[in-house]
Amino acid sequence: MSSVVAPARRMLGQLKAGAEAAADPIVDRLGDALGGAGRRWEDRPGARVRRVRAQAREPLASLYGLHPGARTARPVEIGLRSIDVERIAGTAVGGGDQRGGDFLPLKPFRGANWQSRWQRLRSANDRLVSLPPIEVLKFDDGFWVLDGHNRVALALYAGQPEIDASVVELVSPGARRTEPLGLRASSAVGSLSVRAAGSGQRPSRELAHEDDPSGPGSGRR
Repeated sequence: MSSVVAPARRMLGQLKAGAEAAADPIVDRLGDALGGAGRRWEDRPGARVRRVRAQAREPLASLYGLHPGARTARPVEIGLRSIDVERIAGTAVGGGDQRGGDFLPLKPFRGANWQSRWQRLRSANDRLVSLPPIEVLKFDDGFWVLDGHNRVALALYAGQPEIDASVVELVSPGARRTEPLGLRASSAVGSLSVRAAGSGQRPSRELAHEDDPSGPGSGRR
C-alpha cells in the first residue's frame, strides 16, 4: 500500500467518525426545515420541481471551467457546517458535462447501480434518515461539490433549504478566507480530494463517498 493511500484511508476514517459525531446538532437545527420532507416523492410536482427540471436541461457548471484561477488558490479547511442549497453553484470534479443543472446524471449515464442508489436516497429522505455531509469547495461566493451530487439533487427536488457539508475554502493569493470556521472533523477533505479536483481529475476511490471515478451514474450516494 503506497505512502499516500494508507494515510488517506486513515484520514477518511477520522473524517467519517468526526462528521457523524458532529452532525447530530446540525441535524437537530434542521428538523423544522425538513419537517415536510416525509411526503411521498410523487406528491411534489409543483413549481419548485418544474423549476429544478428546467435546470436539468442545462449542463452543470464546473468550478475550474468557470474559474481557472481556483487551481492556484490555497485550500483552507472550514469544517462541518450547514450551507444554503441555493448557493451550491456546480461541480468541482470532472464530468460536469454528464450531469444536468439539477446535479443528476443525464439519462444516458443513469445505470442500474445509480437507479438503485437513487431510490435508496429517496426512501431515506421520506423516512427522515440523516445522510452523511456532502463535501464542497467554497470559491467566488459559491459552493462546488466534490462528493455528494445526488444528495444535492435530492435537496433541490425536496425543497430542502440547507444541507450539511464538509467545507474547504479556496483562498486566492493575497486574499483571506471569508467563511467562519465550522466544526472541524478532519483535514482529509482538504488533502487528496482537493488536489485531485484541482488537477482536473476525480477524487480517488479511497476518498469518494458517493461519486465513483468511473462515471456519475455509478457512484455511491
